[in-house]
Amino acid sequence: MIFDDKISVIAPMYNEEAIIESFLIKTLAVLQCHFTDYEVILVDDGSTDRSLACCAPFIKSNKNIRLLAFSRNYGHEIASTAGLDHATGDYVILMDADLQHPPELIPEMMAKTAEGYDVVCARRVNRAHEPRLKRFLAKIFYRLTSKMTGFDMQEDTGNFRLLSRKVVDSLKKMKESNRHLLMLFAYVGFKTATIPFHCPPRQGGSSKYNLKKLINLSLDSIISFSARPLRAMSVLSFLISLAMMVYAGFTLIGKLFNPSGSEGLVSILFFISILFSVLFLFLAIISEYISRILVETKNRPLYYIKEEITQETIEHGF
Repeated sequence: MIFDDKISVIAPMYNEEAIIESFLIKTLAVLQCHFTDYEVILVDDGSTDRSLACCAPFIKSNKNIRLLAFSRNYGHEIASTAGLDHATGDYVILMDADLQHPPELIPEMMAKTAEGYDVVCARRVNRAHEPRLKRFLAKIFYRLTSKMTGFDMQEDTGNFRLLSRKVVDSLKKMKESNRHLLMLFAYVGFKTATIPFHCPPRQGGSSKYNLKKLINLSLDSIISFSARPLRAMSVLSFLISLAMMVYAGFTLIGKLFNPSGSEGLVSILFFISILFSVLFLFLAIISEYISRILVETKNRPLYYIKEEITQETIEHGF
């Protein structure tokens, strides 16, 4: 099947010299076979290896490939955002450059747009090759964020998806600094289809998402898209106040009927410990919200591009 609509493929990369050439070969083969007009936007997230040099021969021989080189490492979400900002296609594909997102799936995703879908998500149906801890944390992440934000987060879906131009334009209007694209996709909505795919093992390099990054991403999602932690604090404060009043009432009644009874020092210390623990928890939650407000009010640019590499710039001395 040949598609006449222009498609933009966005691929963030960070230290992918071991796999980027294979990615470009396979992706270009699919695009040249199925699309009359296309572009590939590589976003280098501050790589310290030879990723840029590996891409140069492909860019030199193909005017449809562009590379945006960041001034430093900003993270996968910001790199994807930069690609969306610079994409010119009628449809956009977001995918990783490690070949765990098969380029062969692009025509199938594009075919779904004929049915009226603006978003086509790719859902992994096999994760057996991943560590058990990562699979467990991923399941917790999807369920927790769905519960806390109120959005329907489809399990085992990531940034590998097709977006129509109106979805991309909607996303570009959202300028917050704490970005989590999965949540932004859920927020803007639009008619969405899901197609399954088998995620192959990495053919080179290593995963850039460790446990710390996954936890931070989960916290950012909840704090940035939900006020439920603050509401939970209000409910918990009410329950603690109610418990303290009940305890005070029992203490007063006990004192009236038994003036010489024990002062209940252990119980008092126990309640004081609980109160201080809850208080510090409240302060931690509030500080998370305040820190994000501080970042947003500064309104700094999300990223800086050190250079944009195209066929023309290479011919003039890259």
